Amino acid sequence: MKSDKIHLQLKEFNTILKETDAIYSRLARQIGLSDCGFWLMYSIREADGKCTQRELCDQWIMSKQTVNSALKKLEKKGYITLTSSKTDKRIKYITLTDEGIQYAQKTIDIVFGLEKLALEKMSPSERVNMIKTAQKYQELFLAETKRFLK
Repeated sequence: MKSDKIHLQLKEFNTILKETDAIYSRLARQIGLSDCGFWLMYSIREADGKCTQRELCDQWIMSKQTVNSALKKLEKKGYITLTSSKTDKRIKYITLTDEGIQYAQKTIDIVFGLEKLALEKMSPSERVNMIKTAQKYQELFLAETKRFLK
């Protein structure tokens, strides 16, 4: 691939994404979770401690099997309970246990705080522009991939 300006910018952008992902991976390891377990706890906590397995699969674009495996590990640690819907056994509700809430307060909530502190160091217009620009790139990239993906 040529080393033109667009290629160099794409390389820099992808490096930023990978380095950001690595930060979250280090945080996950620090608090004793796999990457998948971290993101599931993050989302459950973000949802005030209650959501469905389907919501997590959709949010993180992960297979039901991957999410189920990570949820079973979180359940084994005592952080969550999994209950089936009374009307549809395919629907699994995930709820933080008291132990899970305490764990999330000592770990996930700290991550939320770190993210907030980082964003607070940006101006309001920088935050808005960051979100708008990332969203525009994602939409344009998706449009381009539709010609390739079947």
